[in-house]
Amino acid sequence: MLRAKLFKAFAIVVVLLTLFSLLYAMRIINQQVVGQAQSHVKRDLSGAWAVLKSRENEIETVMRLVAMKEIIVSACEHGDWENPDVGGRLQKVKSHFNLDFLDLVGPDGKAQLRGAPPFARGDFIGNNQIVAAALRGTEASGMVLLGPQELAKEADGLRERAFMEIEKVPRARQTPMPFEERGLVLAAAVPVTKGLQLLGVVYGGILLNRNFAIVDEIMNVVYHGDTNGQLGTATIFLGDCRIATTVRLANGNRAIATRASKEVADRVLDNGMSWMGDAFVVKDRYLTAYDPIKDPSGQVIGMLYVGTLKKPFDDMARNVMWRFALASLVALALSLVLAYIIADRLALPIHRLVDASNRMRRGEKPPPVAVSGSCRETDALVVAFNQMVEDLTDREERLKALNRSYMETVGFVSHELKSPVGTMTNYVYLLREQKLGPLNDRQARALRAIDAAAQRLVEMVRHYLNLSRIENGQFVPVPTKVAVAEDVIKPLIEALDAEIKDNEVRIEAQVDAGVVLHADVNMVREVFENLVGNAIKYGKRGGLVRITGRHEGDRVVFSVGNDGPGIEPDRIPLLFRKFGRLDAGASKGKKGTGLGLFICKHIVEAHGGKISVSSRPGEWTEFEFSFPAWTLPVAAGVPARDPAISQTQNPA
Repeated sequence: MLRAKLFKAFAIVVVLLTLFSLLYAMRIINQQVVGQAQSHVKRDLSGAWAVLKSRENEIETVMRLVAMKEIIVSACEHGDWENPDVGGRLQKVKSHFNLDFLDLVGPDGKAQLRGAPPFARGDFIGNNQIVAAALRGTEASGMVLLGPQELAKEADGLRERAFMEIEKVPRARQTPMPFEERGLVLAAAVPVTKGLQLLGVVYGGILLNRNFAIVDEIMNVVYHGDTNGQLGTATIFLGDCRIATTVRLANGNRAIATRASKEVADRVLDNGMSWMGDAFVVKDRYLTAYDPIKDPSGQVIGMLYVGTLKKPFDDMARNVMWRFALASLVALALSLVLAYIIADRLALPIHRLVDASNRMRRGEKPPPVAVSGSCRETDALVVAFNQMVEDLTDREERLKALNRSYMETVGFVSHELKSPVGTMTNYVYLLREQKLGPLNDRQARALRAIDAAAQRLVEMVRHYLNLSRIENGQFVPVPTKVAVAEDVIKPLIEALDAEIKDNEVRIEAQVDAGVVLHADVNMVREVFENLVGNAIKYGKRGGLVRITGRHEGDRVVFSVGNDGPGIEPDRIPLLFRKFGRLDAGASKGKKGTGLGLFICKHIVEAHGGKISVSSRPGEWTEFEFSFPAWTLPVAAGVPARDPAISQTQNPA
């Protein structure tokens, strides 16, 4: 139906637009929620750097203050490294400012005094990048790596604090190193001078390995005191190994000695580039930001990380998307209802036109189709259709009146011709049989021409009378008991004897004498006369005309066929039309009214049967039709076949 098609089209468009809008909105929502969270993480990373930079500046300030102390300047100037007051001052400063180590370095780069046990002296540390810069007279600070031996000399416990066995975590890079024993220190060095003379260097700092205080301070500043990772996490990496972190394992312990994912390590450590985005951290997905940690020479030695657990933002985005999806579904439902209403309003006048057209096709006059007012174009179509119906109705009435007048005239003329034509054919018969005297050859030829014309006139009168009865509804069968072989076929073959001889055809009738119909005997004769007559007329000279009959249930199916030129498949539908003639091939030049097969079809259908034709062009044609069988038993003793018609009849 048009309404269903319109609604389907509207629905497809609405659903596709809704799905597109939903997908696009979900993408935008996800990008907005997660994108804003990622922007916050980026700012959080800047905050983490600010904490480290503040601690670095604090250490550098302490080193600067120590380098300015008179006792330190004097010790460096006179090489008074054994002065206990100097050592005590270093220990107090280290303890007060929470430093892990504090050294006094001579101008030769050797550690002359340390503020923590084991108070190692004399080892050369001038190759340390920060110390080396200070020995050149420049204040320096930053992060550097210290080996295990260097850590052991700086202070007791630093080496042990730095050592950690690396844990295996999913998605990390493969490494042959099972442990990490280096230390990442945040340090500063300030030259000790008198005038322009370099007397030594004050060098100190903190070890970041297991330095949970500094990452907790980052959390306190960035995430407002959250150290349990509910809002975010922070980590300092040495290489790709976590050495100080607020990330927790499933057991609640800090995830130290675990490693960063390979995708992060490849970008940050190998390429020295920052990482922003969704990354796997130990066991969960986080919105993360990583920056490389570089030593004073620019070498990447670690990473600084802050991140926010991604799940809460995913849940937030999902909740927003579900709400949007629900709203979209409600909008979709309303749109579909509206689409149905629109489709119904558009299709209603079309459906009314279709119904009215079908009623016209059935021969009824439909009432005027109402104008719906839903669409200007359909309203114009309805108005035009109503006018067309009125015009066609008027024209049909005029044609019916004209046809009635015509058929009355045809019926009257045909009826009036029936008697004189009958008289003429009787006299032609008497003359042909020489009952009124002998004829010479010339007279016989003329008589045959008169006889053919008379037979054609008889056929025309019979056909036009039948057509008149059909058109006036008076051609109604009056069923009686009809013995087809005796009452129809045998007299017909005798009546067509002259045509059989003229066309030199053979008649083969295979119809049992017991075949009895419950039908109008005159109508049955009309059908057989038309079909057998046509088979003889249009068949091949010297060919065979076959007549058969067989029982099929409560009906008898007959066939009449001939050898001949056949009928082309595209011409078969024309056969049963009123005044339908092929006017081609074997039919060309043959006289006929074009009503015979039309009347046959009407008779067969009036008896509840069907008539059909099959043909093979150039070889044969066969008509098949059926009549109702006589249901009462046939009297005993009736022979199975009538020899007069069950055998082949040849022309004399």
